[in-house]
Amino acid sequence: MRKIFMIHLFFLLISLLVYMEGITKSGPDLVWNMMLALIAYDFAILTRYFKQAWLFPVFFFLWLVFYPNTFYMITDIVHMHWVGDALWNKTSLHLFMAFVPSILFGVYCGIESWIIIRERLRLTWWLDLIVTGGLSFISSLAIYIGRYDRLNTWDLINNPSQVVEKLLATFQRERLFFILGFTFIQFMRLGFVARDDKQTVRISL
Repeated sequence: MRKIFMIHLFFLLISLLVYMEGITKSGPDLVWNMMLALIAYDFAILTRYFKQAWLFPVFFFLWLVFYPNTFYMITDIVHMHWVGDALWNKTSLHLFMAFVPSILFGVYCGIESWIIIRERLRLTWWLDLIVTGGLSFISSLAIYIGRYDRLNTWDLINNPSQVVEKLLATFQRERLFFILGFTFIQFMRLGFVARDDKQTVRISL
């Protein structure tokens, strides 16, 4: 419980820093993106504290829907056009110290939430790797349409047909480099917390 409190405190502190630097007025809404990443983490937490078998699929689905928002924050790097002189220019350095924590916060929410979900599933070591790879690929498709087509999580409810259309359109040669690249980035990072034993553990929901 203390860790959960600390993570939410980090969210508040970084959000305050982002607002103090005026980033939400002149650039991307980092606070909103962090909040979406935090929601993914919170749904993962709910799978831990609500043990009823019928609730797990509900929270798992909601976690999966919001999960791409975590690694999506890496794409906010494109707004850091001033980064070249961040270590020498005072204004750029202030922006750097607001951008980097917010981006890392989103990524860490993704990693931590996957650790929680993985512990609940109790997959075998090889199935763990397969699921991690599949999760990374699906998330990368969602990240692509989020960055390039400007769709977001809420469009799954407001305009599901358009989401499906854009997802199918991502399977084009010129787009695969981004998708496979992000798949590798996520799989590599999640691979650091993958199971390293060969024991088969029964799935317990």
